[in-house]
Amino acid sequence: MTDSYYAEYVSISTCDLADALPRSQFMDYRIHPLWANMPRVAGRAYTVKCAPGDHLMVHKAIYDAQPGDILVVEADDQYAVSGGNVCAIAKQNGIAGFIVDGVVRDIDEVQALQFPIHALGVCPKPGAKKVLTEDLPIVNVGGVVVQAGDIIVADNDGVAVIPADQASQALAIAQARHAKDASQTLSQWRHTHHDNVQAIIHNLTK
Repeated sequence: MTDSYYAEYVSISTCDLADALPRSQFMDYRIHPLWANMPRVAGRAYTVKCAPGDHLMVHKAIYDAQPGDILVVEADDQYAVSGGNVCAIAKQNGIAGFIVDGVVRDIDEVQALQFPIHALGVCPKPGAKKVLTEDLPIVNVGGVVVQAGDIIVADNDGVAVIPADQASQALAIAQARHAKDASQTLSQWRHTHHDNVQAIIHNLTK
C-alpha cells in the first residue's frame, strides 16, 4: 500500500474510529504517547514479540520492516526494548513509529528525533540481545490481538487496531463521522445534544 493510502488514515482520529470499531480494537489506556504533542501516526502493523528480558527481535525488525510500517511490540516491562539509536535507524529506514507493550529509554533523544512511540513508559535498563525467536504474525499488545498487516492509528486519545479485512469499511465510517462533526457549529451540536439527552431521560423515566 502507498503512503497516500495511509495518509487517509492519518486524517482521521481514533475518536472518529470509535463509530467504526468495537471497544476490543482499542488498546488499553496505559499504552500512551511518550512525549508531548506527538503527531497522529498511521501505518501497517509489523508485529514483533520479544523474549522476556531480551529485545533482539526489535533490532532485527528495524531492518526487516517496510517503509511506512509501525512496529507493534509485545514485550515485558522490566527492560527497555529500544533507545535513541534504534529509533534513529528506524526513522532513517522509513518506519512510522513504535507501539510497545513494554518500556523504552532515551526518551529525550526520541523526542528530539520526533519519532512517535506509544508505550507503557520508560526505563533506563536495556534488555539483552541474545534470543532469536520465530517471526510471529500475531501478537497481543495493549490487550488487543494484532495481526501483521492490520492498520494502526495512534494519536493522543489512544491506539486503534483496524483488521486488514475491515480497513475500507472502517475508514468510510470514520470519515463520515469526521465530516458530520466538522459540518456542525457548537451551537448546532448543543441543540441536537440537548434534544437527545432529554429524549433519553424521558424514555428512562416514563
